[in-house]
Amino acid sequence: MEQTILTAVSTVGFPIVVTLYLLTSFQKSMDRFTAAITELTRELQQDRRTR
Repeated sequence: MEQTILTAVSTVGFPIVVTLYLLTSFQKSMDRFTAAITELTRELQQDRRTR
């Protein structure tokens, strides 16, 4: 893992490697938020039907 990171830094540069890491982390967070919003929407729709 460390060798891969060092190779990437030497190939494309530190700012690009950091940017790619942050974008990957951000995408994972967005996927979790999307799943939570979808689940909340389903629950609200079910609650609306039972009233």
